[in-house]
Amino acid sequence: MRIALVGTGVQPIPPVGYGGVERTIAEYAEALRAAGHDPVILNRVRHGRSLDEYRFSLSVPSLVRDVEADVVHASTPVVANRLALARIPFAYTSHSRHWFEREGFRQRFGYWLERRAAARARVTVALTEALRDEIVRTVPVARDRLVVIPIGVDTERFRPDPSRRTGRVALGVGVVQPMKRWEVAAKASAEAGWEFRLAGPTPNPEYAATLRALGPNVEVLGELTDADLRAEYASADVLLHPSRVEILAGAVLQGLSAGLPVVGASPVASLVEDEITGWTAAAGVEGAALHGFFVDRLRALADPATREPMAAAARRSAVSRFSWAEVVRAHLAAYSTAFARA
Repeated sequence: MRIALVGTGVQPIPPVGYGGVERTIAEYAEALRAAGHDPVILNRVRHGRSLDEYRFSLSVPSLVRDVEADVVHASTPVVANRLALARIPFAYTSHSRHWFEREGFRQRFGYWLERRAAARARVTVALTEALRDEIVRTVPVARDRLVVIPIGVDTERFRPDPSRRTGRVALGVGVVQPMKRWEVAAKASAEAGWEFRLAGPTPNPEYAATLRALGPNVEVLGELTDADLRAEYASADVLLHPSRVEILAGAVLQGLSAGLPVVGASPVASLVEDEITGWTAAAGVEGAALHGFFVDRLRALADPATREPMAAAARRSAVSRFSWAEVVRAHLAAYSTAFARA
């Protein structure tokens, strides 16, 4: 099967550095090839600005027609709506947090585009059950054309290395922005006696500076190469993810694959098996209660008798639930149903 995977026009695929959607497309394409299919990535990058997506979308219909694909799969709402305008059937995966959080005109406009894309797709892939429920609530017409399929993780690249672990290193991975609430992880780590290492791009230098000022146990690493990031996962002991809003946190999947118990806030609850692969706070737990939750779990994980079985379970969970082979099988079944329709 030839599958056209349409990029964003903002970052290359695979991205040189940070770029969650672009990295997902690249890894999905690799997994499709491994399964014997013929993915074609369609992407043109100009200046690396978010507005470049609009210009790129203008060229998408002609690019799609040139490759004569059996399935066209979009991952951004601007591209999806351009395909709809050109009357090209498409599958759509939404990666946007705008379903759950919207501030200002740009985010509200993005939300409007998301709903239009879900309403016009042959099949919409929701990364989580929570996202599916929100799409059903706000786009009822999409109800019968929704499937829940998570993104995958490369379980061969992200592996544990117990020989490098000390039992006292907590890792955070993601963009260094206030919505991620990294200060919760940093302060809890300090109180529980852990080192906290944070890897990710730092577009907000002021926020990064406030984290560094929280104490000598906090290290903001900035954006890392793939090899260095995998090394951080392999040598850490726990993954902390206190983010206020997520669709599906790829960092959590990578952490599970690397055999890290996860302590997170409620947006990652669907990824973590409570008391088996980690813990997530209940919805609505905020402020001092959230801080206390992280401190208590870090103290529990200081004991190898708690931490090591969770680490093994995390690895098993990643392989059985989130491997790319499983994700490919689920997508192919969805394509077969959606694109067989008249």
